[in-house]
Amino acid sequence: MSVEPRAIAAIDIGSNSVHLTLARVSGDDIQIIERRKDPARLAGELGPDGRLNDRAVDRVVATLRDFAQVARAHDAVVRATATAAVRAARNGQDFLARAEREAGVDVELISGAQEASLTFQGVLHGMPELRGRAVLAVDCGGGSTELVCGRGGRAQLTASVPIGSLVIARHLLGPDPVARHRVERARRRLEAQLAHRIRDVRRVGFDIAVATGGTAQRLARLAQALDGEVRADVHRVFLSRLAIDTVVRRLVRAPTRAERLAIPGMDPERVDTVLAGALVFQVLARGLDVAGWTVSMDALRTGLLVDTHRRTQGGAD
Repeated sequence: MSVEPRAIAAIDIGSNSVHLTLARVSGDDIQIIERRKDPARLAGELGPDGRLNDRAVDRVVATLRDFAQVARAHDAVVRATATAAVRAARNGQDFLARAEREAGVDVELISGAQEASLTFQGVLHGMPELRGRAVLAVDCGGGSTELVCGRGGRAQLTASVPIGSLVIARHLLGPDPVARHRVERARRRLEAQLAHRIRDVRRVGFDIAVATGGTAQRLARLAQALDGEVRADVHRVFLSRLAIDTVVRRLVRAPTRAERLAIPGMDPERVDTVLAGALVFQVLARGLDVAGWTVSMDALRTGLLVDTHRRTQGGAD
């Protein structure tokens, strides 16, 4: 008699949102039980003193308490990670202590390299046909951008750059209306900040570029909507350089929030940050001279599920 695998609750405390993915993992199969999300926007809650404000910490601790209750209801193994916003916060360790004390959740503060590696695991799980190829996977989050190059299913280069959509929107693009000269300034800054990583990636080499994470998925949906196409699933969709350039031009012509909300395919939760993320993928595509990106719906949380399953089964980390 087969025993149903124990549920795993993967909690990702990102710079944009706090996510819960509850699932059962068996071999290569992931059966989703429930997904929850709180758009906490932690990267935007870092004050001038480099600390997360009390309001933000209170909110995330309350969210973690709710997520832990869901996990307990399913007798799930809980794996929680925090990324760029908490890494950057001067009171990050205080936040982790509160999460354990008040929500009963032991949160791992993972490095950029660990985040990139877990993202790579997630991408390969969702696209197993890439395990034998040389892959570049890029995830532009709210507080950082992760890049991974790997061959044969193993990462050869992992890099994390402390620039993400929320950081770019806040510090480079600035408040509405977003003027064209600020967009050009942001693009030049990104070219300078990403130049070293672009050289590293070129040195290692790859034959397929994969874009993952919420920004990449929204860019694919915007490109489709502007082209008169609507698809619920953008997994494995090819997002060309031309399509990204078209989306960027359309966003630049909408300098206010109200104008951006009127663009077909826009997500209200990303209306203030999607141009910033689009610039990252645009600059990388140009610097790496790729025709475009294959979009993945699997990233860090899928990697957390797969990695946690391996650990519970006694497999390699």
